[in-house]
Formats: sequence, structure tokens, C-alpha cells
Amino acid sequence: MRRTLVRAIPPAVGAAALASAIYLSGPRRIAAYLGRADPALLAAAALSEASAIALTGLAWHSIVRGMSLRPRAVDSLKATGLEIFVDATIPTGTLGGEFLRITYAYNKMRIPIWNSVAAAVVLRVLIAGVLASLLASAAYLGLARLSAMWLLLAASAAAVAAVAAVAAFPSKAASLAPGRYRALAEEAIGPVAAALRSKGAIAALGLVFAEIASSAAAQMLAFSALGIRIPYYFVMVAYPIYDVLLALPTGIPGSFGVADVGTSIIYASLGVRWPAALAGMIATRIVCLISDAAMGLPVLLLEAGRMAPPADIWRALRGEGRGAG
Repeated sequence: MRRTLVRAIPPAVGAAALASAIYLSGPRRIAAYLGRADPALLAAAALSEASAIALTGLAWHSIVRGMSLRPRAVDSLKATGLEIFVDATIPTGTLGGEFLRITYAYNKMRIPIWNSVAAAVVLRVLIAGVLASLLASAAYLGLARLSAMWLLLAASAAAVAAVAAVAAFPSKAASLAPGRYRALAEEAIGPVAAALRSKGAIAALGLVFAEIASSAAAQMLAFSALGIRIPYYFVMVAYPIYDVLLALPTGIPGSFGVADVGTSIIYASLGVRWPAALAGMIATRIVCLISDAAMGLPVLLLEAGRMAPPADIWRALRGEGRGAG
């Protein structure tokens, strides 16, 4: 009972943050914006977001294939749809969804555990690199007015540099791990280095660019559906913040409330009226949930029997032997 209450606190905080923002903005104003929504534009936004999910799946697929594995593209799309849907609906940050994708890939696709982990790491590094490039472009255009944007740019660049160093010097990186974890580090770092050096990572980078452009376009279409016109370069500034807020391990499903209010603040700082910014982000949230459910819920319902993690995964995560793939 106590554990259930503790788990309920973060989602309640997120919901309270969004409710407070709506109250301060004026519920009637928000309702007025949402009431004028254009169904065709909302459908276009949902399709654009679904395309972004598919592109993410193909990027993950490309990285895995670069490690000389031969999964089916349809299985990679299903695994990624499952991961994104779980992250959006279950309070685990981005850890629970990724764990399910690794489990699905191990059982359904016969992909070794550390190869799946490596693909996830490389995919996140590529995304961080693209987001950093967007923020750098925004800074060049004079749009990065908030210190948070500069912090995100620095953090993204640092993450890319750190993983690049691991790929360049895998043995050295593994030797830095504490003694009891050194074997585990060697087993994990090897596939990461191989994935980053593969041609699959290069192809995945192009797919990540397309994915982020498609997801940002979905956000812009959601605003347009409410009659709110925002320049695309505003999205170039706000979307990286939104993407990071979604990925924060806050214990809130999809960072509900936190990402919506936080990104609304970014848009308001760029000159969008606060009620319009908040209404646009609420529309974006609805569109994303529809797309996430369309791409991931059928996999969860139809293939739930494959979701139980095998003992090998637990042994690998505890570093007990090398039987995990």
C-alpha cells in the first residue's frame, strides 16, 4: 500500500502542475483553443508522429544490422513501438520501455542482450547529437535566450564526446571500471564501440534527423490545428527541450505535465501567448498518445507472453557470467 502511494506521487505532481497551469491561463481560454481544433490537421499531426516512431524503429534496426545481425525490420518497428508506448504510459522514465525492448529483442528476435543495450546507447547518443546541433543552430540565430538551452547543449555535447571516447578506446574505458564490474564493462562496451564504428550508425544518423524533423512537424501541426501559427525555427528551439523533458526519469508517465508546462514556458519566452502555448502543448500530448498507442499497444496486447525477462537478462545485469548472449 505504501509503495503504491509513493509511486502515485510523481504522476499526481505532474497532473497538478498541468492543472495549475490551466487554471492560471484561464480554463475557458484553453477550452476555446481546443474547441476550434481542425480534425484534419490533428490527424496529420498524429500521422507525422507515427512516422517519427517508425523512423526511430528503423534507426534502431540499422544500428543492430550494423553489428552483423539480421533482424526483420517489422520486428524492430514492433519492439520500438512497444518501448515508446510503455515510456509514455508507465511511470518508469525511459528505463521500463527500453528494458521491454531488450527483452522482446532477446526472445522474439534472438538478439544478444548487450547488442540491444549497445543499440539503445548509440541511438540515444545520435539523438543527443542531433538535438545539440539544433540548439547550436538556435544559438547562432540568436534564439537561445534561456540558460536551460545552453545547459542542454553542453550536456548533449558532453554525452556525445564521452561515448565517442569509449568507442575510440574501448579497452581503456573498460579498465576504468571498478574491479568487480570490469568484466561487465568489457562485455557492455565492446558492442557499443562496434555499433558506433559500423555503417549502420551512419545510416541511423540520417534516420534520426528525419525522425526529429517528423516529430517536430507533428508538434507544429498540433499548434496549427488550433489556429496557432508558429515559425518552424521556434520549434527548433523548443523541441529539444521537450524531447529531453519527456526522457527524464521523473517517475511520471511520459513526464506528463512536466514536459507540457516546461515546453509551454519555452514557447512563451519566444513570444507565443501563454494560453496559446499551453493549449498547443495539450494538443501535442493528445496527438502523441494516440500515435504511441497505435504503434505500441497492439504489440503489448498480442505478444505479452514474450515480455517476461529470461533469467539470462538478470544474470547479465548483475554481471554473473557471460551467458547473456
